[in-house]
Amino acid sequence: MEFEVEGRDFLLNRRKIYLGHPVRLHNNRPYITEKDYLLTIRPILAPQTLSQRPLVQKVVLDPGHGGKDFGAQNTTSELREKDLTLDVTLRLSRKLQTEGFQVYLTRKDDKYIPLDQRGELASRVNADLFISIHFNSVGRPNVSGLETFVLPQPWTPSSSRSKLDGTDKMTYPGNASDGWNSLAGFYIHRALIDQLGVEDRGLKRSRFRVLQNLTCPGMLVELGFISHPQTAGKLRQSQYRELLAQTLLSGIQTYKKTQLRLGGQT
Repeated sequence: MEFEVEGRDFLLNRRKIYLGHPVRLHNNRPYITEKDYLLTIRPILAPQTLSQRPLVQKVVLDPGHGGKDFGAQNTTSELREKDLTLDVTLRLSRKLQTEGFQVYLTRKDDKYIPLDQRGELASRVNADLFISIHFNSVGRPNVSGLETFVLPQPWTPSSSRSKLDGTDKMTYPGNASDGWNSLAGFYIHRALIDQLGVEDRGLKRSRFRVLQNLTCPGMLVELGFISHPQTAGKLRQSQYRELLAQTLLSGIQTYKKTQLRLGGQT
């Protein structure tokens, strides 16, 4: 592990992970918060310390946006986020079902689903894992890479901010899975970075509404910037979208294998 004083992120085997608070120097020794150790670092390094959860069998996939909500767009490349998220989700769903998982989709076609209803599906079916699939876009075409988000712990700011606001002080139902969120998010993010060879923008934290009320571990993945010309070119290719789905499957399988090793039960 590599830490930097005043840094909000650290490297674990060269993979970037964001902390809730910066590393601080006290009496010439670096310190991290107890919460960052217990709920971010320890779950990944020593998952046997987590309280046991049911073996992942039921997976809810959430293709972001849909219907009137187009999401990000790249008109030059004729790409719309809502189409890409559905395409990758359907591919991943088929692969998961082939591997014996029970899969539920928040939408199966071009339909608008309110944000609150997306997480509610996971509770309704008693899901074991929730993954919301998205693509990024910014005004600078040179920005690229991939990032994965899990819910921040209470009293820690989102990765995009350094100061607390009112919502940061709240505890959401999704925080009951904080340790498992870190572990599942790490496995899936690591698989994406390692197998796709893209820039690692980190395992981050944000209070997305789809994550706040989950009753199972969950994450939101941003699978690339459609505003980046080279990434947009890849996303137009069916083979690359298939690779994205296959890589997500790989991360989920690693998560399940760890649960099995820890004695997880159905």
